[in-house]
Amino acid sequence: MRTRNELGSWAMNGVVVACVASLVAACADDEAPVDTDPTLVTLSAGQVQGDDVGGAIRFLAIPFAAPPVGELRWKAPVEPESWSGIRHETDFASACPQAESRQQPESQQEDCLYLNVWRPATATRNAPVMVWFHGGGNTTGSASDLLPNTTEEPLWYDGRVFAERHGIVVVTTNYRLGGFGFFSHPALKAEGSPVANQGLLDQVFVLQWVRDEIAGFGGDPNNVTIFGQSAGAGDVCLHMASPLSRGLFHRAISQSGSCTRRPYRSSEDLATETQAYAQERGCTGDLAAVLACLRQQPVDALIDLAPTDRLEGMTSATDLFRPVIDGYFLERAPIEAFEAGDIAQVPYILGTNDDERMLYWVARTGPADEDAYQQELVDRYGPQWGPRAAALYPVSDYDDDYRMALVKLESDVGAICSARHTARVAAAAGLDAYLYTFDIDWSIAASILLAAHSAEISHVFGVPYNESPENQAVAVEMNAYWARFAATGDPNGPDAPAQWPSLSAESDTRLEFVPDITTVEGYRAAQCDFWDEYAAAE
Repeated sequence: MRTRNELGSWAMNGVVVACVASLVAACADDEAPVDTDPTLVTLSAGQVQGDDVGGAIRFLAIPFAAPPVGELRWKAPVEPESWSGIRHETDFASACPQAESRQQPESQQEDCLYLNVWRPATATRNAPVMVWFHGGGNTTGSASDLLPNTTEEPLWYDGRVFAERHGIVVVTTNYRLGGFGFFSHPALKAEGSPVANQGLLDQVFVLQWVRDEIAGFGGDPNNVTIFGQSAGAGDVCLHMASPLSRGLFHRAISQSGSCTRRPYRSSEDLATETQAYAQERGCTGDLAAVLACLRQQPVDALIDLAPTDRLEGMTSATDLFRPVIDGYFLERAPIEAFEAGDIAQVPYILGTNDDERMLYWVARTGPADEDAYQQELVDRYGPQWGPRAAALYPVSDYDDDYRMALVKLESDVGAICSARHTARVAAAAGLDAYLYTFDIDWSIAASILLAAHSAEISHVFGVPYNESPENQAVAVEMNAYWARFAATGDPNGPDAPAQWPSLSAESDTRLEFVPDITTVEGYRAAQCDFWDEYAAAE
């Protein structure tokens, strides 16, 4: 069984990776064949057949890696076996192992490493390529997520509009999650494999697949945009910092997620917790024996499959199952890479929604009175910072609703100000960085959720769910900004309703997606300045 160059020889450094990527892409440029039948594509592993979905051809469940089962559980991905005949899938692949949630039903299927491609319906050559990484806390979700509160399509991440309207080739993908995608164990190194971050390595493998195969779909391997939301947006940010991803993409977009404010532990830091995790499952002995024992465990023994509902409060995986500094995918903390300028030198869009954390407060109540509110903030931020935070978020600004005050505070701390920080350090590193805010209420229970986390996704893909004509218009424009950015590295164009300026290291000019799209200055500036001060002091 073959492996792709970089992950098969996992000790290669980022410079070599970038060189290999650029050479292969250059060779694939204008000389790549384009099938005369746009529904049929020949890959290195075999042929795939797609279906006309109205202005685009959709190819489902293309294997990009071998099933990560048995001895391949927790190893870096390797190429799938070739197949004979024409592979024609009409359904999405199973989601990777996860608990039941609003994004996906429970899955115990480890054979999940598949991607999907949308291409324009007419044969094309050197089209821009966009690769989507779904959200879900790196514990839930898949490329086949449906719009919330639906049991059949419409699909949440539907590449049809990008392909039909803008001539873009879109790739969506699964990647390993939770205890299967973010598990660190030192014995993996002895097997010649990276020790952690399997889900991120899956994403790198997808980008290598795109580099090697996307020309067959009419895409340009020299013009690849990675974009994602929530955890997928954080992953995009990590790819910006990773030497392993260098040269495999050329623009980046992070929607409601970033990486320069989060703490990241090293794989060595997790040794004690990893040992305890193994012992709880009856796995003891030397490192190799423990890893072998864990590989014999069924899926439900390795992850918590109890249903999870993010609308009932913020949920997250144990710290054992998160991206870590592993000396391979991440050589150091992302903030260190950004501040040193040791990041992908590509244009970068980041942004957030106006009421991000409302999604996690919809079923919760806030403090009962001012004393309880003040105490809540002192408990969170200490006696020095808590009263200052309370003064910055007075309940009188939020119709005397303490819950809404905390929604705004948490939205700033966890998303809005973090994204501003990443955008500013990216700009300081010389990148063209663009900030946005999205302030259109969820079409599902809009008066309750407001412009909460994930509200923008369907607009980005150009298919807003149950929206007014005004919001349909915003979706058309938002989709077009993303498409122009993917094509040229600049979201602006002569038909854009507002020109979107890039940042300096200190500025805060951003585009605001509302029915009358415009630029805004100083959005949440006093609040973000405060949280910058708090983060620096911590």
